[in-house]
Amino acid sequence: MFSAIFSLLGLSFSLNTSVGRPLSLVTTLASTGLLAVSTVLLLSGPASAEANAPALAAAFLMALRAFGVVLLPPRGDHSGVPQAGWSVLLALLAAGAWWWIFDRAQAPVALAAALLLSWPQLIDGINAFADKVFHKAALAAGARDIAPGTFTKVAQARDILIDKAAVMSGPNLMVTNVMAFNNEPKTLLAVAASAEAGSSHPVALALRELASQWQVALKMPDRFEPTPGLGVVALLGGQTVVIGTTDLLKRLKIDSFTADAIARSLEADGKTVLRVAVGGRVVGVLGLEGTLRQDAGVAGMALRKEGLVPWLFSGDNPNTRSALAGMLGLELTEDPKPGETAQEAAFRCFPDTAPLVLTLSQDRMALELRQAVAPEADRPDAGNSPLAVSNTDDIGAFPALKALAMRRNLLAVHARQVLSGLWLCAGLSGASTFLPLSAAPVLFGICLLVLWTFARFSVADTLHRNE
Repeated sequence: MFSAIFSLLGLSFSLNTSVGRPLSLVTTLASTGLLAVSTVLLLSGPASAEANAPALAAAFLMALRAFGVVLLPPRGDHSGVPQAGWSVLLALLAAGAWWWIFDRAQAPVALAAALLLSWPQLIDGINAFADKVFHKAALAAGARDIAPGTFTKVAQARDILIDKAAVMSGPNLMVTNVMAFNNEPKTLLAVAASAEAGSSHPVALALRELASQWQVALKMPDRFEPTPGLGVVALLGGQTVVIGTTDLLKRLKIDSFTADAIARSLEADGKTVLRVAVGGRVVGVLGLEGTLRQDAGVAGMALRKEGLVPWLFSGDNPNTRSALAGMLGLELTEDPKPGETAQEAAFRCFPDTAPLVLTLSQDRMALELRQAVAPEADRPDAGNSPLAVSNTDDIGAFPALKALAMRRNLLAVHARQVLSGLWLCAGLSGASTFLPLSAAPVLFGICLLVLWTFARFSVADTLHRNE
């Protein structure tokens, strides 16, 4: 009865997870088999301790499995079913050896003890235990709002796409160059700022701020049409004003040869260069730049040191992107498509490797680490919430998170090896009836102590290396 109660408790925690479900079902099946053995033995002869041993083992088996699921909820990609299969095989061999070679009356005891003591009660919960221990270390490193499964995903990632906005010291841009071809710079600025008068884009904010400083009067455009990733088209005073990249001008069949020649020197310095065309003719060039974070280059090197290849995502032209990537020590991806987000670019460039994406949050108040997903899966119910978040001035939290994730995975592997060896020894001792069934709870406690010791020393070593 108690076994059934605990089994229901265990199943309620693990059947809804793809990892916990298999081992819980196999445990239930093994317990049912032990109960059947006890039933057959009791029906075929007088009651004895040997006949009751399988039923007692079934109760222990389900109770300890339930405790394991409650204490260490199954998580990760290791189900423990192979270890359970070897445990069943060991138990059958032990029972057969006692039946044919030694004392037949002890065969049920050997079967029950070998199965119970070698059963992998905790193996699919090791990842959850490691997450719990390393979560505190990640918080100390600056990461917060760490989602379940983050450590596994970060450890498996090999590439990280860094949005340009994430390496800037703030969302604001500054106009550094106003180069008019045939008019005064103030005239060019007045046209550009007026065309962007109704926009909240950082470029529009920078233009209006400079116009205010130069005391340039602005007008509201009659029509405003933004083109994401390329620029804007506005109607101002009966004339069409185009502000954007050379790709936008080519799309509108506007010759920008002269402007492109002037823009190359600005783009080589990592500046964003916009062409301004009025009435189908280019009349000037605007140069804008933001302030790079002082620790952006260091963060890129730290990510590379931890085994992640950092890539730059920027909607700028190739020359500007190349200059920025060189300054920050980042790799360059393929040219982004117009209006493409960092998430979409990551999935397009690395469709088979599940890369990470580091972006600025929508409210520009935090940095977000996400895993790239298909564009059609970019929905709230598709699991595309941030893996981790940090303050905007703490980009170094993510290299530390990668280091902790790798260390945590190493802990999980070593813990599985040690516990598997411990269960094997205990199973062999049970098969030889050297250890009784009552040793199972003690073994369970020893396994928890082993996990705690592993995690304690692993986190301490990791924090010491990061200091």
